[in-house]
Amino acid sequence: MFTTTQELSALGQSQFDKAVRLSSIVLAGAERFASLQLDLSRKLLNDNAQAFKTLSEVKDVKALGDVQSGLAQPALDQAFSAARHVYDAALATQNELTAFVEEQIAENNKALQTSLERLSKNAPAGSDIAVSALKTLLNTSTAAFESVSKTAKKVSAEIAEAGVEAAANSAKAASAAVARKKSATAAA
Repeated sequence: MFTTTQELSALGQSQFDKAVRLSSIVLAGAERFASLQLDLSRKLLNDNAQAFKTLSEVKDVKALGDVQSGLAQPALDQAFSAARHVYDAALATQNELTAFVEEQIAENNKALQTSLERLSKNAPAGSDIAVSALKTLLNTSTAAFESVSKTAKKVSAEIAEAGVEAAANSAKAASAAVARKKSATAAA
C-alpha cells in the first residue's frame, strides 16, 4: 500500500493535523457556549438585581401589579434572545463539524480513486471490468452522498428556522395577551 516511508510519514502527519483541527473545532464550540453562558449569567444577575431593587421600591399593591407586568415582557424577550444565541452557537459548531466531515469524505474518496487507478494499472488482463465497476460504484455513492447531504442541510435549516419563527410568534402573542390583560385590569 505504501511505497515509501515518506508516504507513511506523510499519512501520519496528515492524521495528526486532522486530529488537531477536529479538536480545535470542538474546543471553539465549547468556548462559544461557555462565553454565552457567562454573558447570560452576568446579564441575568444584573437584571435580577435591578428587578429586586424595583420591587423593593414599590409602595402599594397597584404599583406592584404594574411592576410585575412590566417585568414579564423583558424576561420573555431575554429568554428568546438567549435561545437564539444558543441556536446560533450550535449551528456554527455544527456547520464547522459538517464541513470537516465532508472534507474527510472527499479526501477518502480521492485516495480510493487513486488506489483504484493504481490497481487498474497493475491489474492482470481481464480485470478491467471489475475495476471499472468499482470506479462506477465509487462515483455513484459519492454523488448520492452529496445529494443526500445537500437535501439534509436544506431541510434541517428550514425546520430550524420555522421553529425559531414559531417561537418568536408565540412570544409576541403572549406579550400581546399580557398587555391586553394589563390594559383590561387598569381600565377596571
